[in-house]
Amino acid sequence: MSRNFMLACLWLVLVSKVFPGQTTSTTATSVLSAGEKVVETLQRIESALKSKQTGHFGAPCGAGMEGKLKAMETNLEAERREMKTKLKAMETTLEAVETALVRSNQKGGSTFVRWGRKTCANTSQLVYSGVAGGSWYDHTGAAANPLCLTLAPQFDGTAAHPTYRGYLYGAEYQDIPIHHDHDVPCSVCRAALSTTIMIPATRTCPTGWTTQYTGYLTSGHYEHKAASEYVCLDKDPEHASSGHLNQHGKLFYFTVTQCGNLPCPPYVNNKVVLCVVCSK
Repeated sequence: MSRNFMLACLWLVLVSKVFPGQTTSTTATSVLSAGEKVVETLQRIESALKSKQTGHFGAPCGAGMEGKLKAMETNLEAERREMKTKLKAMETTLEAVETALVRSNQKGGSTFVRWGRKTCANTSQLVYSGVAGGSWYDHTGAAANPLCLTLAPQFDGTAAHPTYRGYLYGAEYQDIPIHHDHDVPCSVCRAALSTTIMIPATRTCPTGWTTQYTGYLTSGHYEHKAASEYVCLDKDPEHASSGHLNQHGKLFYFTVTQCGNLPCPPYVNNKVVLCVVCSK
């Protein structure tokens, strides 16, 4: 079996993998049909050449046949070269179709918040830029999660104020060098990849995952009444344009390790915890 024939068969196998259960689509059907024709032609060429080499044509190979055989061989070689060119073109088409299929499967994507930055890295697309907010750091009925608030808020014009309510405040860095009491910016980002996770205690994504950003794990102060969530603050945080005043609200503190039931080693006591956001 020649290399060209093997390539053609391999091409059909690749097509079947790219289009599992999708061979009724127009693109898949046309690509498969073209590939089958190439395989059929190469089979015919291989059979003819094999017959020529063994001399099995069903008729004596006299002097008159020699010229016909040479002409046939020339035609077959020309046809083989043509089929090889077509096969190469179809391999290129297959690669393009496979790339398009991968992109199509990634249309959903995933979103994440980049805390402490106004923009997204080049691995993702900016949905909107905003400021961090949440509940007051010491309210017993506080909401735990921080929010990335839009800078273009809308209201419905309702005049009445509810008797019972929750509150929404801005957020500040606390005891974070250079950034203490500055307001916290944020950005909501969309990754083309379908899954995005935050991994604490490391700055390295698993093999095969894309790093969105690295930073420090932050949370509320351990003595404050309000519950808080762990969020990954960018390693190079910016300041929001809303100001630099000690107004409290939602507060972002570094998180540090405490040995005990936390295994040490590998952890070390009183170390600031790192974090990374990864997509795949």
